[in-house]
Amino acid sequence: MAYRSSLGKKMLCPIVAIIALGLAVVLVVFHLNARNVVQQALTKRLQREAHLTARLLDNWVQARMTDLVNWSEQEVLAEALVESGYYGKSAIQGATAFFDSVQKGYPYFDSIFLANVRGEVIASSSSDYPLLNIVLADRPYFKEAMQGKTVVSEVLVSRLAGNRIFTITTPIAVEEQFVGVISVVIDFAQFQALFLDEFKLKQYGYAFLTDKRQQVMASSGDNEILLSAPEHADFLQRIAASDSGLFIHRLDGKETLTAFQHLHWADWSFNINQSLDDTLQPLARIAQVSAVGAVVALFCMSWFIIHLFRALIAKRLHNMLKVIGDIKIGQFAQRIPQPSVRADEITELTDSFNGMIEQLEHTLKTLHEEIEVRKNAEAVLADHQDNLEKIIEQRGAELKKEILERQRAEERLVRAEKLEMIGALAGGVAHDLNNILSGIVSYPDLLLLKLAPDSPLARPLRTIKESGEKAAAIVQDLLTLARRGVTVKTPVNLNELIESYLRSPEFALLRANHPGVRVTTACSPDLFHVLGSPVHLSKTVMNLVINAAEAMEHGGLIRIATENRYVDNSLRLYEKIGQGEYVVLEVADQGSGIKPEDIDKIFEPFYTSKKMGKSGTGLGMAVVWGTVKDHLGYVNCESRVGVGSTFTIYLPVTSQVYQRQLQESSLEDCRGQGEHILVVDDVEEQREIAAAILLELGYRVITAASGEEAVMLAARERFDLLLLDMILGEGMDGLDAYRAILVHAPGQRAIITSGFSETERIAEAMRLGVGQYIKKPYMIAKLGRGIREELEKS
Repeated sequence: MAYRSSLGKKMLCPIVAIIALGLAVVLVVFHLNARNVVQQALTKRLQREAHLTARLLDNWVQARMTDLVNWSEQEVLAEALVESGYYGKSAIQGATAFFDSVQKGYPYFDSIFLANVRGEVIASSSSDYPLLNIVLADRPYFKEAMQGKTVVSEVLVSRLAGNRIFTITTPIAVEEQFVGVISVVIDFAQFQALFLDEFKLKQYGYAFLTDKRQQVMASSGDNEILLSAPEHADFLQRIAASDSGLFIHRLDGKETLTAFQHLHWADWSFNINQSLDDTLQPLARIAQVSAVGAVVALFCMSWFIIHLFRALIAKRLHNMLKVIGDIKIGQFAQRIPQPSVRADEITELTDSFNGMIEQLEHTLKTLHEEIEVRKNAEAVLADHQDNLEKIIEQRGAELKKEILERQRAEERLVRAEKLEMIGALAGGVAHDLNNILSGIVSYPDLLLLKLAPDSPLARPLRTIKESGEKAAAIVQDLLTLARRGVTVKTPVNLNELIESYLRSPEFALLRANHPGVRVTTACSPDLFHVLGSPVHLSKTVMNLVINAAEAMEHGGLIRIATENRYVDNSLRLYEKIGQGEYVVLEVADQGSGIKPEDIDKIFEPFYTSKKMGKSGTGLGMAVVWGTVKDHLGYVNCESRVGVGSTFTIYLPVTSQVYQRQLQESSLEDCRGQGEHILVVDDVEEQREIAAAILLELGYRVITAASGEEAVMLAARERFDLLLLDMILGEGMDGLDAYRAILVHAPGQRAIITSGFSETERIAEAMRLGVGQYIKKPYMIAKLGRGIREELEKS
């Protein structure tokens, strides 16, 4: 019995719980769906009723206004207002008789009266109380009517009868001059009975009228005072906020649906309130009945499942447990009886158990044989144990190798962090050096333009210029090392960069310094393109070739090769190379090779294994590493001492189309035609250099030492172009200054300059309209060409 209780908890309880959950979900979904359908139908009906009743009210008011306008055209009314003496009295009597005859056809009219321009009632259809003693000059509806409008007044309390009324008033004109008004007084109680009493039969709802002051004028539910309570102010404000609508809110503790429609001819709103809680109460009762039915159905279903479970499973398992108990005490002749039911899983289990008992009997008979077999198995196990020790030893060696690889990876991570720190320092130094080098690079250009070609000063000036350009190249290497130098991203063909370098003066100088070095190429003719900076990639090729040449003191062969290569599995070479399609550049030499203990240091800045004075700055391979990383590529190095080294660069392929760069224009093409240029730089020497270059090229120049000064100058006069330094010390930088200048001079053309590298703020300035970005130090050809191109865009 304990077994059945446990099994029932484990199997029957979850089944019953699932069924109960399913029924609950069905009931909830059914109830919510029914509630939604009823609410949608109720919403449509209320909107239609509010709209139709509001139209009916509007039509009724419009008809009365039309009647009143037609009556105002009666000549006897005008004569009663303008004539005096006998004719005036006669006209007043005629007006009174006219009013009495008209009122017989309008039982809901309380009275009709005629008032002059002073608001004095001079004629009236009412004989029940003396209207003639009333002066209407203080009534707002009288004032509006005297301005030429037909006016429906607010609901008022009659001065004489004390009942609630409202008036419709229209002016009377004689020769385009307003001489008085005609007005009908309507009993609001009869008006309310005419339009609201039918809503008294509305179950769980009622209609009511509100005016522009958010006051409840009447309600079919006789609850005007309750609706006008202060706690319902938000509810009335929502009605007054728009011409028509429908919303749900809490009113007196019940969820209420309100539909409203404003009238066109009067500042009133017709509204209907319907209690959703009361309307949907039958659905709640249906849900309760359904829930009770579901509980009953669940109980019946649970009883049936439990009874079926006991008959088909629990009873048979109990028989099986009884036989198992007999077997425990050694009665192997026992078998589980099979019931007369169709074969099922328990039947198969019973057959298997009976077969197991038979097998157990057989096993006891062959026990001695099994003992012998076990002895043999133990011998085999000992042999496997020896093999296991060998496997453990092998796995230990593999684990040791993995630990060694992890240590190498950690060393590379430390090296990468050191590169980042050195790069950050190099970036800051490069920024300052670019400003310092401007004078060394730019002034020789200016002086050479003014000297005769055979001047003895020309050669020293060219030497100074070339030295400055070499220093600027080192600064560029520092920027590349700082991972801040790659700003151009264009499709590049490596084959063309290699050919260009092999034809360059730099390569000719390398051949002259290393006469025993030979260079061969094996470039794939259908090489894909990569996306990056041609200048930096060309510098990478040059550094690899120079490094290979310097490794071969006694000469040898340098092999440059390119190919397309697809890496389908990640490669673990010098660094892990991810899966993808790459353009591969290989530079192999027959030099002295790299020692194993030095191979992890070759890409560190300022590291070199060559003799002092026979190589460069020690930045070459660090620049290669930084450039490849900026291009999202990978570097692999394979080297054997005494045999040579091979450097392999993996660069991701791009699908963008490659375009050849245009040849640089001559200096004469860069000259200006007197255009007005504003130079903005916080460093005085930089302003003087830029101004001197631009004056030499034929431009008119004004300088500013800060962004604020530039904004003031741009507000006073118009410039053809701005030359803006991005970093301007304290205050505005180049981007802030350009934004402020655009306020005074929309569409102002500008060029951004910097001694550092392109940043996100430079990119933002170019999105605002800056045409170009020029790096410092200034060079006449580069600066002149950039300015000329920007000016010619217009």
